[in-house]
Amino acid sequence: MPGKNSAVNDLLSVRQGELPVMKPCVQGMCMVPVSGIAGNLWQQHITAVTALPPDAAVTTGPLPLPELLLPALPRRRGVSRRMVFWRYAGLLGGIFLALAMLASWMNNQRLIRNVGDHLALYHQLTGKPVAPKLRAQQRLRADGTLLDDWARRGEPLCYRLGLYQGLRLVPPVEAAVSDWAPPPPPPPVIKKIIQCPKTLRLDSMSLFDSGKSALKAGATRMLVNSLVGIKAKPGWLIVVSGHTDNTGNPKLNQTLSLKRAEAVRNWMRDTGDVPESCFAVQGYGESRPIATNDTPDGRALNRRVEISLVPQANACQIPGKTPASSQDDGASQHNGE
Repeated sequence: MPGKNSAVNDLLSVRQGELPVMKPCVQGMCMVPVSGIAGNLWQQHITAVTALPPDAAVTTGPLPLPELLLPALPRRRGVSRRMVFWRYAGLLGGIFLALAMLASWMNNQRLIRNVGDHLALYHQLTGKPVAPKLRAQQRLRADGTLLDDWARRGEPLCYRLGLYQGLRLVPPVEAAVSDWAPPPPPPPVIKKIIQCPKTLRLDSMSLFDSGKSALKAGATRMLVNSLVGIKAKPGWLIVVSGHTDNTGNPKLNQTLSLKRAEAVRNWMRDTGDVPESCFAVQGYGESRPIATNDTPDGRALNRRVEISLVPQANACQIPGKTPASSQDDGASQHNGE
C-alpha cells in the first residue's frame, strides 16, 4: 500500500496543467496474473520454496477495469474556464443587484419617514400662533411639489427597482395642505395722515389786466384773503407758478406767466416780510392746462397763478425756527372772482 500511495495518490494530489487536483473517493485493488521479468528475485524465491517452475505465459490483454466501483463514482460534468467566468460574473451581478435594491429600499424608507415627520408636525400644530403652522404647510407644499414632479418625469434612479413608495404619499400630503388656511391679515391701521402740500390757485384775470403783468389796484384785498394760510416755514419752499391759455404767441405767453408769478412773489415778499430764499418762481405759459382751451370757461380756468408749498431741506432757513412737518399743512383751493 505504501507503494500505491506514492505511485497513485501523490500523483493525483498535484495539479497537472488544466487538470485539477483529484482526490479519490473510492479505492479498490484487483489481483490479476501478469508476467514478470524472467529470473527476478521473487520468482527465484517462489521456486526455492515451492519447487515449482514459474509461469512463463505472457499476458498481452489489457488489465480489467474495476467495474464494481464504477457505479459508486460521483457523476458531474467538467467545468471550463468560460463557465467559471460566467459563474463569477453572475455572482457579481447578483451581489450588485442585491446592493442596489437594498439602497433603493433604504432611500424609500427615508422618504417615507421624512414626509411622515412633516405630516405629524403639521397635524400637531393648532395654528396659534400662525407662523409655525404656516412654515409646516409650506414644507408640505414643497414635498407635494417634489412628489408631483417625480410622478410626471419619473422618480430618481436611487428610488427605483420597483420599490418606489412616493405615489402613496401624495394623497395624504394634498389632503393635509388643503385642510387649513392662514387667517387673513388684519386691516392696516392708519397711524398718521400726511396731507398734501397746500396749493392756492388764483384767477389771473382777478389780479391782472389782459396782457399785463402788474397787479390791479383792487387785487390786494383778494391776495390778503387768499394767502392768509401761506406762511414761511423752514424746510418748505413757496413755489409761485404762472399759467396762461393758448391765445396768442406761446413764447410771449410763457414770458407773461413768469412776470405775473414774479409780481405775486414780490407782493408776498414785501407785504409778509418773507425772505426771498423762501420763494421759487416759474412760468409755464400754456404748457400745463387744467381745462380745455376750446371754450371760454376752460381758457379762464387755465389763466391762473398757483402757489404751492414744496418740502425742501435747505429752503427758507429762518434763524430761530425749526423745519415744519407736513402734517401741519392742509390742502385747499381758491378761485378768485
